[in-house]
Amino acid sequence: MRDVLIVSDTHGRVSRLNELIERRQGLLKDGEVLTLIYLGDGLSDLFSCRQYDNIIVHAVRGNCDALDRFSPYGEEIPLYRVINVGKYRVFMAHGHTLSVKSTRDELCREASRLCADIALFGHTHAPCLEYIKKGSVRGLERDIVLFNPGSLGDYEGSFGNLSVSDNGFLLSHGKYHSIK
Repeated sequence: MRDVLIVSDTHGRVSRLNELIERRQGLLKDGEVLTLIYLGDGLSDLFSCRQYDNIIVHAVRGNCDALDRFSPYGEEIPLYRVINVGKYRVFMAHGHTLSVKSTRDELCREASRLCADIALFGHTHAPCLEYIKKGSVRGLERDIVLFNPGSLGDYEGSFGNLSVSDNGFLLSHGKYHSIK
């Protein structure tokens, strides 16, 4: 089993991000590494976090990250990214360039074009978990699962989790207030 923490839209809530990371790292077994997917709008928060030894971060830029185009290590943070988690391809985007506040069609098509099984996005601040059937969106060549963790920076704050095993994957939402 592999668990991935999914966060978006922290908007200045560095302490929440640090607390969530510390909490998740406390659940790891010896030798395990935390994987964090960051979906934009608060990259400066991510870069301001405590330095953690056992963490792998995959990040994309959001519309509020214009000044944070590069990581502290000089890596350019892309608008889109595809990573593999287990046997699944995961498309990552903040979503602002794909019009996710009005339709999910562009997001679905781009994820499909890149042969992704899962499309992660932020921007709307609204948690979302939706299964999109192949052909239900023009140009959609495969089934796609859409997931938005919501915003860790909002009043109650939310985040996501992706658990992957040999038998499949599970996406779920968590609330910041419930981790204390």
